[in-house]
Amino acid sequence: MTTLAGVPTCRTPFSNLFVRAFSSIVNNCTRTVKPRTKSHNSPIEPLFIHMTPRFWRRKRFLATLVLIILVATSLSLVWMKSDYQREQDAVLEYFSRQPGMPDAFAKLEELTPPGSVVLCWWDYGRAVREWSHREVIEAYPSRDIYYTMGSTRTFLGNLRSQIFGTWRSSERIHDLANIFMLPEEQSLPLLAKYNAKYALVFTPDELQKFYWIAQIAGYNATDYLTYHKESDTYEPTERGTHVTLLRLIFDTNLLPQHFAKLFDNGKAKIYRINYS
Repeated sequence: MTTLAGVPTCRTPFSNLFVRAFSSIVNNCTRTVKPRTKSHNSPIEPLFIHMTPRFWRRKRFLATLVLIILVATSLSLVWMKSDYQREQDAVLEYFSRQPGMPDAFAKLEELTPPGSVVLCWWDYGRAVREWSHREVIEAYPSRDIYYTMGSTRTFLGNLRSQIFGTWRSSERIHDLANIFMLPEEQSLPLLAKYNAKYALVFTPDELQKFYWIAQIAGYNATDYLTYHKESDTYEPTERGTHVTLLRLIFDTNLLPQHFAKLFDNGKAKIYRINYS
């Protein structure tokens, strides 16, 4: 038996329950209330946090892979460009080793005044510019006649040429082909169009390229030139005797009327063009 404020009190199970309930209410009422803050964590945030290291590892891997690909591609392009340039220089080197060719380019510079425009097939144009220091009608091919040089190319060679090649308008190439294939009187207006004053041809090189030149101009080469396999010689047909290029090559027999020969070493012939 205990007393509360001097009043005798008897503790019973019910009274104990009442005291505990009353104490709980008091405690809840007197406890400091903490403001609730809304959680900003999304349901997938734990998953995101868990995957972040993996994500960044993948990202670094992809970045490294892309960098390796870019470096490898750049190195490949550098190599391809260098190889293409060596291929172009090899053409000039080939010309320099051909008997009579170096003398012809040197003589062309000697016989022609600076600034002169020289008629020649386009693949000799670069040599005329670099060795003879004279201008030409065209020194580079156009894309549409790229395969008219008569040589076989590999896929890689074609790719190098398409990426790094120097391309010109096909108009000049077709004009060159027509100048060579037309009769002299019809060639003169085209020559005047480019202010050409001199001509340079090579034998048998031009005869070996005659098929391609005729094709570009829209003609059938066999109608103008016959090749004798047994003797490895060429002979113009009756129609071929009127073709400007063949008249310049077979000048001894065909006697061109508007071209005065200035030089002949058996490999190359240089002419001055007479428009009158």
